[in-house]
Amino acid sequence: MMFRKQFSAVLITFLLVAFFATAAAAKTTLMALTVWNEENYQTRGLMLMAKRVSELTKGDLSLRVEYGGSLGYKGAELLNAVNDGQLDIAEMVTSNVAGDAPVLALRTLPMMVDSWQEVELFDKLAKPYYEKVLDRKNQKLLLISPWPFGGLWSKKKVTDIKDMQGLKIRSYDRNGALFAAACKAQALNVPYAETYTGLATGLIDSTITSSISVREGKFYEVCKFHMPIRFSTASSITTINRKVWDKLTPDQQKALMTAAAECEKFLRDEVKRVVAENDDFCYHNGVTKVDVSGTYHNQLVAAAGMVANDWLESNKKAADAIELYNKFMTEKKKLK
Repeated sequence: MMFRKQFSAVLITFLLVAFFATAAAAKTTLMALTVWNEENYQTRGLMLMAKRVSELTKGDLSLRVEYGGSLGYKGAELLNAVNDGQLDIAEMVTSNVAGDAPVLALRTLPMMVDSWQEVELFDKLAKPYYEKVLDRKNQKLLLISPWPFGGLWSKKKVTDIKDMQGLKIRSYDRNGALFAAACKAQALNVPYAETYTGLATGLIDSTITSSISVREGKFYEVCKFHMPIRFSTASSITTINRKVWDKLTPDQQKALMTAAAECEKFLRDEVKRVVAENDDFCYHNGVTKVDVSGTYHNQLVAAAGMVANDWLESNKKAADAIELYNKFMTEKKKLK
């Protein structure tokens, strides 16, 4: 009898251990990567999504957020890394991963998007096009998030396109170089890390970027005028590997999409707050804001039209990109 009681106690203990071990094993942890630093609002958005997923599923699903260079991936590698299953989830700048999908690079055409309202319109229209690309890349779209507009930061005051003649502008891509040429400015390909030195030594006398980069790079020490021309604005997409998504339970999928929607709203609000905060910082540290007149804006739009035509001609076989461009240009007129 004693032996049977001891055996029963051991069996019950074993079964309880096995039960809790199985329950623990059922919990799912996914790795989510962003290449930005911990303070960047995109990273903070991903951390918010991780927090909400854990809350909504009571810990049944969790995201382990990695950021910066912790895993060794570069921005241009992320789409393929998620495609191959090396990463479960990743946030990536669309133009960095465009590769054989020009529609992902369309958003950065100069002077095409002119307001936060237009940003939301473009992203709404672009969503189904992005989803088609991601279907081919074994991924599901979780959210689209905006980046700040690029303004013109210069050593001299610019109020008209004529003032840009001969201006030495830092450029990092073909569109920027073509835009500078259309404005009769000179484009120089200068890495971000060398921009401060270039401005200080006179190699360049201006750059097109956001106040976030100006503050981080301390360009406000050498650029004394800011013309908020709204040159262009990039977007990021956060995606999940399709096979990983399919393995989640319906409740986990629902929780992840709910958290992603909350994250997207946070990022759309936060980018405006962060830009305003960094603008003010630059203005309080010696930079003068120069309002862009309607005439100057129209001149820049006309110059940018030449760049858009070149891009559309170069990508004329990308029917989805052309279709999205035409759809957006038609719909944006209804906002005015």
